Parts: sequence; structure tokens; C-alpha cells
Amino acid sequence: MDFKLSKKTVMSRGFRMRCPNCNAAPLFRAYLKPVEACTSCAQPWSEVRADDGPAWATMLVVLHVLAPVFHLLVFRTELPGWAPYTILCGLGLGLSLLLLPRFKGLFIGLIWATGAPTS
Repeated sequence: MDFKLSKKTVMSRGFRMRCPNCNAAPLFRAYLKPVEACTSCAQPWSEVRADDGPAWATMLVVLHVLAPVFHLLVFRTELPGWAPYTILCGLGLGLSLLLLPRFKGLFIGLIWATGAPTS
């Protein structure tokens, strides 16, 4: 990191799936595969590994969102028995697929900003 960026700024850029250093280029070349290096600032990203943190954070958020929806659909509506679970599975899958790369970007930015060991 050439100049000091706040952790909040770096994490925000990562969450938006942009380069945490320059915010000018995409952080990922595929769904969860980070670019080798930023095409704008040449910051290498291949060595920063987020491991299980993004999956943990995604499940934490998704399950906390689904808990009140579960209560509402199962106990407060007159839907057939299979309908609430179908809705919950679809909503859970959609939210997980939406949030997982964003949390991975957030964790990559945080790891990079704190200078935590890589690889």
C-alpha cells in the first residue's frame, strides 16, 4: 500500500468488488477468482487468501435475514406445507450467491489493509 487508506474505505471498495487499492478495476476475473494483479494499479491480489471468512460472514448474514422470514412464512401465513420451505431455499440460495463474492472482496481488502500474512 503506497499511501494510507482507511480500513473502512478499503473494505467498502472490496465489498463493491473493486480493487481495494485504486477502486478503478474489478477485483475478480470470475465469480470468486481474484485477478492476478489489478489492471490499473498493478497491485498483486493472487497471494491474498480470504479462506473461510467470506463463507462464514455470508451464512451469518443470510441466516439472520431468513430467521424472521421463516417465522413469518411458517407461523403467520396459511401457505401449503411445502411453500414456505421452497421460498426459504430460493431466498437463501439467491442471497448467498449475491453476498459471497462481496464478502470475499471485503475480506481481501481487510487482509491487505492490515498487512496480515498471505498464503
